[in-house]
Amino acid sequence: MKKNYRKLFPMLNNQIVYLDNAALTQKPISVINAGSQFYKKYAISTRTSDSKLGIIVQQKVDLVRQKVANLLNGSPNEIIFTSGTTQSLNLFSLMAKQLLNVGDEILLSYYNHSSNIIPWLEIAKELKLQVKFSKNLVADINHKTKIIAYSQVTNNIDQHFDSDSIYQKAKQFNAIVVNDAAQAIAHEKVSFANSDIIAFSTNKLYGPTGLGILAIKQDILQSINPVIFGGGSVEKMIDVNSWCKKQTIEAFEPGTLNLAAIWQFEQALNLIDEITIDEIQKINLELANYLYDRLLTVKGIEIFSQKGDFITLFRIKNYAPQDIASYLGHKDIYVRSGNFCSKALSFAELENDYVRVSLAFYNNKNDINKLVKALKEGGDFLSFI
Repeated sequence: MKKNYRKLFPMLNNQIVYLDNAALTQKPISVINAGSQFYKKYAISTRTSDSKLGIIVQQKVDLVRQKVANLLNGSPNEIIFTSGTTQSLNLFSLMAKQLLNVGDEILLSYYNHSSNIIPWLEIAKELKLQVKFSKNLVADINHKTKIIAYSQVTNNIDQHFDSDSIYQKAKQFNAIVVNDAAQAIAHEKVSFANSDIIAFSTNKLYGPTGLGILAIKQDILQSINPVIFGGGSVEKMIDVNSWCKKQTIEAFEPGTLNLAAIWQFEQALNLIDEITIDEIQKINLELANYLYDRLLTVKGIEIFSQKGDFITLFRIKNYAPQDIASYLGHKDIYVRSGNFCSKALSFAELENDYVRVSLAFYNNKNDINKLVKALKEGGDFLSFI
C-alpha cells in the first residue's frame, strides 16, 4: 500500500488545488518544523564554532553539504550554498570571466530561463565574446565553444535534452557544461556525470525559499577565485594591501549562511531519500498521462507539451492565458500563465504565452479532475466551454 505523502503537506489540506510546482513546491511539516527548531534551539552563528551549540550548527552545515554532494554524485568541497538558482547562475557567470577570452563562444538554449541567459549576455558584452542561441546543442558545439548553458529540464516546452551526448561532445572541445537543474532536481537524477556546474533552488525540492546550490567540479573550482568577499572567506591579511582566501569551500561563501534554511533542507532531502526519485518519476508519469487525456476533453484547447510531460502547457482558443489562470486562481486552482521568464522563447516558438500546469508527487487525479471541471464549467467568464 502506498504511503499517503500528501497529508504531510499542510498547504494541501486547505482545499486548494496546487498545480504550480515548477514555480515553487509545497513544504512538508518536517521542513516547516525544522525552521522553528533552529530558531528555538540552535540560532547562533557558525562563527561561534568554539561552543557547544556552535559545534552542532557547524556539523549540521557539513552534514547537509555532504547530503547535497551525495545527491549530485559529487564531493562536499564542490558544494556552495547560495540564495537560489538565480544567484548561483549569476555567481558562476562572474567566476567564468576568469576562464574566457575574446572571441570565445557561449552556447545557450532558446528555452533557457532568463537567469541562464542575461548574465551570459552581459559578460559577453564586457569580454567581447560570442553568444550563440541553439535549438540543437549537440550539433552546435564547436572548437570555439567554451560554455554550454542549458536547463536539463526546461520550465516551459520540454526539449528532452540528451544530457549525456551534450556532455560527451563538450569534453571533446574542453567546454564547460552549466546545468540549470531548477526543474530537473525534483523529478529526475541530476549528476556531475554529465555536468560541470549544477545550479538549483531548494524551494523546487520541497525545501525552504532563500537557499540554493551552486555545485562546481573540483578541477574548475581550483582554477577560479571567489568574486564576492567578506567574513568567513578570508584566511588572513598578509599586509595592509593583500590577503589570502581560505583553502576550503567556505572561501566562496562570505557572510552568514541561511542556517535555518539549511536546517530545513536536510528534512526535504530526507523525504526525497525515503520516496526515491524513481518512485517520484513513476507517480509523475501516471499523473501527467491522466492530465493530458483529461485536458483533451476541454473544448477549444491546444496542448503544446507531450503526453507524459510533468509540465503541461496549453492555450484555449480566443482567451488569453492570463485570463484563464486568473479565473482558475479565484477558484483556488493554482496554475501559471505567461512565458515563465523564458524571454528568448519568442525567437524559437510561434506561440510563447501559455497556461502552465506543473505536477508534483503529492498531486492526485482529483486535483486534475477539479481543474478540468472548472475549465468546462467556465461560468460567465469562460462560458464558451
